Amino acid sequence: MSASSIYLKHEITIKDLGLKFGADPRVSLTNKWLFVGIDMAPIESLETGITVIDRDRRIVRMDKMNDDDQLLLFLENLAPPENLIVALDVPKSLSIPSKWRQQQIKMHPLRIEDELENMTRELVPTDRYAQRAKDFYDAVTAKNILIFSFFTAHAKLRYELNIPYRHRSPQGCRAMQALMKQRLGIQDIPANLAPSSVLDAMIGAYTAWIVCKGKEGEHFKVFQDDENRLYLDPLKRTRLPKKR
Repeated sequence: MSASSIYLKHEITIKDLGLKFGADPRVSLTNKWLFVGIDMAPIESLETGITVIDRDRRIVRMDKMNDDDQLLLFLENLAPPENLIVALDVPKSLSIPSKWRQQQIKMHPLRIEDELENMTRELVPTDRYAQRAKDFYDAVTAKNILIFSFFTAHAKLRYELNIPYRHRSPQGCRAMQALMKQRLGIQDIPANLAPSSVLDAMIGAYTAWIVCKGKEGEHFKVFQDDENRLYLDPLKRTRLPKKR
């Protein structure tokens, strides 16, 4: 069995979700008003960035948190569950010691083989990604909030957010802020420099936004793994209307 069949079991549609959840208000996209992006750190001692935008892609809230309970309380106080969509960036596991293998996970998140066993055993998602994200996904789902996992590295490529600077450097953060305003149409971005975790969360908020404002099959696809968790695969950014 390939890693992709383990991790992303099969492609589904928004219509499939509606049939699966029935009258559950979570899947009513017309009720969504706020879109939350979370750049989750692999452990709670590291900061997690969070950004919220509205239907017009205006920033409602930007913050940094550490504790999972704080994150859940933040979501509960933000809006009624049926009015939210959350996009959660899946952090890689810190238990994998090799820097080369960490990079392999980053560039090939759907497939990685264990060379220690003659390249025959493929690592399952819990080996390759932080358990924290899995637990948090389940906790958010228990709050009746629609949540998708996604991969920031892929989203940046699909949205053409390529910069010639180191990702977490001041120059890189400044360039990323400018690109997101120009290419993603994010409004009300503050003039001061935002932390890299918050900027990555901003990409997540936009990714959640395209579920309601984009076209399925053109701007995004939805997958479901063998434990019924949902994943968003952004295909490309939505084009901004031309100014008259």
